[in-house]
Amino acid sequence: MTLAFLAPGQGSRDLVHVVDFARKLARGKEWLELAAATIHLPVSGWLDQGGRLLEPTEVLQPVLTAISLVIAEELAFRGIRPDYVAGHSLGEIAAIAIAGWISYADAISLAGLRGRLMAREAKNHPGGLLALLEKNDLERALSIGKETGWVELGAENAPDEVVLSGNDAALRSIAAACASRRLPVVGPWHSSAMAAAVEEFRNALAACDTHPLQAQVVLNRDGSILDAKIDKPTCLADQLIQPIQWSKSLQTMRQSGATEYIALGPGAVMRALVRKNLGSEERVWIADCEASLRSLVEARSGS
Repeated sequence: MTLAFLAPGQGSRDLVHVVDFARKLARGKEWLELAAATIHLPVSGWLDQGGRLLEPTEVLQPVLTAISLVIAEELAFRGIRPDYVAGHSLGEIAAIAIAGWISYADAISLAGLRGRLMAREAKNHPGGLLALLEKNDLERALSIGKETGWVELGAENAPDEVVLSGNDAALRSIAAACASRRLPVVGPWHSSAMAAAVEEFRNALAACDTHPLQAQVVLNRDGSILDAKIDKPTCLADQLIQPIQWSKSLQTMRQSGATEYIALGPGAVMRALVRKNLGSEERVWIADCEASLRSLVEARSGS
């Protein structure tokens, strides 16, 4: 069985119970504490106010990255390692660390920096994300948005799920004319609004110690597989201003032989996107609690 790990992005839901699970894993203490130091909020306070303290972009990004890494390390301890790994948006940082290109510590620090940079640019360029409920509306939506503000393609998550990134005026005008849903984020991610963050993030990536890849990394930008020809810091930093091509990423993994997928941490969104892109028969595990880890270990050992 060819296995792919999927690291979730900032749109993940139900983070609270996964935090509670991850912090109980003996092998996770180091990474959670590093994330806590990055956001200046102790792990013991993460679940205060029902987890709302984790919602800001600059807080959520290092925490979610640490959780993905904690669970990936726990799976490795139990004998489960990926052949392929991909991460949705923010998750790409966890993906390159799981594949061995950078250390877990560097990945968490990078996620903290990424969150701060994106939060800064969101203040400078207010806006958000809007999911179109009818993909056929894409060209019309872009045209409408550009009449009242600015709008760009932010993500192609599935054949029927396209996300637009833009300022509030543009997104409001599109929402009035097209079936759509505003996403609960505070900035126009994966658009030119993030351009001022790219160089600083690229420099931080370039400063990391790097190592040979131990698994194949499938990239957000076009679904290609990361190889030695690609300038990795530039590629990974440019993701901030490029649309997420998640459909292509999943198709690449399937065409490359992936037959099983494990979503690391809060995985409801990841599982739904695998189903939408690859069909309902694909085996997708969600590794978000002790029971789910036991189940997938037992199932894979018996297959």
